[in-house]
Amino acid sequence: MEEGKKHSFFYDWGSVTTYASDLRSQEMVARARWFLKMRWYAILACAAGALVALLDKAPADLDPAAFLVVVAFLSATNLAYTLIGRNLFGNKGRERELQMLLAAEMMADFTALSYLNYVLGSIETPMAALFLAHIILSTLFFSRWRSLLITVAAWFYAVMPLVLEWAGVLPARTIFDGGFKALVNGSAEVTFGFVFATAGVFLFCWDIVGEITTSLKMREHQLEDAHRMLIRLDKEKTQATLMATHELKAPFAVIKSFVYTLRDGYCGPLPEKAQEVVQRIGERCDQLTTRITDIIHLSNLRTLVVQEMHMTPVNIVDIVADQAREGALIAKTRGVSVTNHAENAPPAYILGSVSHLQSLFSNLLRNAVFYTHKETGRVDIFVKPEGRKVAVTVKDNGIGIPRENLEKIFNDHFRSKNALSHYAYGSGLGLSLVKEVVVLHGASIEVESTVGSGSSFTVRFDIIDATEEKPNHGSHTGSR
Repeated sequence: MEEGKKHSFFYDWGSVTTYASDLRSQEMVARARWFLKMRWYAILACAAGALVALLDKAPADLDPAAFLVVVAFLSATNLAYTLIGRNLFGNKGRERELQMLLAAEMMADFTALSYLNYVLGSIETPMAALFLAHIILSTLFFSRWRSLLITVAAWFYAVMPLVLEWAGVLPARTIFDGGFKALVNGSAEVTFGFVFATAGVFLFCWDIVGEITTSLKMREHQLEDAHRMLIRLDKEKTQATLMATHELKAPFAVIKSFVYTLRDGYCGPLPEKAQEVVQRIGERCDQLTTRITDIIHLSNLRTLVVQEMHMTPVNIVDIVADQAREGALIAKTRGVSVTNHAENAPPAYILGSVSHLQSLFSNLLRNAVFYTHKETGRVDIFVKPEGRKVAVTVKDNGIGIPRENLEKIFNDHFRSKNALSHYAYGSGLGLSLVKEVVVLHGASIEVESTVGSGSSFTVRFDIIDATEEKPNHGSHTGSR
């Protein structure tokens, strides 16, 4: 152990999500966002091309107006797609609409590329190769046959300028001496040879990349199925644990009541040694009852989803104050002081579940009390706003957590060696409960600890603007 040296660890498990279609939608959203960002880079590249043309630094006859037209067109369409995307990105199950948005973006790109291809002399520059990037991306965004339609569209837009020039619909554009261009436009065999060669290259690229992406998507679906099965098995295991602990709870409560009946002398006085034994049995009953309650609570949390929680605007300052008062009563029996430095703090509203938040801070405070030294222990509680977040810190001057254990403390039943030697009766589930509540609230937690000097746990929540009538949480004390 590195006594006296502070270590910290930040935990952000993200918000709770369900799998299957939700994750697929999230992946599609991520791809759509990435594609929008890439289009801004393309716009910057076109702007750079316009600058080069204006400065007349290129060894070819470039038209700056053509680049500026493309910049304006792509900027306008990208802004429009971004505004449309904001509505789609925030909603689940919109995969079809997202695919339509991506297809529209590609068609806009093909229009811009076809125009640039024309003004840059079509076959005189490798602009047509840029269509291949979209073919590759289409195999990722769409099904096999939809990506083939995108490939055909890319080929159409790529060769259209050359065909229209050959047909005399468009005047021939050249940025070099024009000899090669005149040769191509003067021969139907050469022109259509180029057209069909381009088709062959595009289809070959589509087929090769499509095979790879199909294989990857098949593996992805296999992983989804395996993950779904693991989730189902874990849920079944949790339900079995929940049933077992519930079945234990009732008979154990009866045993506990009989032990207390003997201990308190309702069946007559006991010999001194028998009284000590019954006292120890009673203490163990209390510990096991707490452990059973924690297991039930943890199992309930793990089978819960955010949509099933009763989330309301709650003043976190009030919740903390309630739990600080309860923590102080427990701490008094151990000679530990608890100080709430947020008693006069301004209200800070978050969207949360009162009972689960009470459980979170109750467990943090219990840990702080039990893992400090009797008579000299001190626990401090702070609530501080941090921009659009509020941070709640529970700090103690206890035994601390070794650096090598910081990543493990939220694991079920994990207890460090120094914790076991200091307080033997813990269940190792308190911080697991804390983690589940933090995840359900989309919050994060930061742990700082110095072995021999204490630990601090800081939970950060998003603040909300609670404009409606605020509920009074002062009456929710003692609930777990």
